[in-house]
Amino acid sequence: MAQYVHDRPMTCTAAVSRFRAVIMDTSKDQSVSPPGAANARVFGICQEEVSAGDVTNGRVVDIRVEGVSTCVANSAITRGDQVRGADTTGRLETVTATTAKQYQVGIALTSAGAQGDWIEVLLTPGEQIDT
Repeated sequence: MAQYVHDRPMTCTAAVSRFRAVIMDTSKDQSVSPPGAANARVFGICQEEVSAGDVTNGRVVDIRVEGVSTCVANSAITRGDQVRGADTTGRLETVTATTAKQYQVGIALTSAGAQGDWIEVLLTPGEQIDT
């Protein structure tokens, strides 16, 4: 079965871990950075490890903005849950019913048992959910 994805080549303005959510950086065109806060409007998922040296050298990396991506969970997630950015390191968590104006990253296709687990997510970044 074919899997269609859209990766966008971007530079990073700070180090980013592989399979973590990133946001568009407002200081430089065509660049991304780790989220500045929980529930930030995620642009995509970084597909590569980005070191401080890579940032200095302006290395271009793939950011998955559409399709299915591996992502890092911040806590237990159940397959089928809507997920959002959880923290400033780009991990994901389940959208909660008690938080208004959340920005969905996607829908979990696999489950996570604990923080640090890798899951597959169908990306739908930027969609605002008002619970």
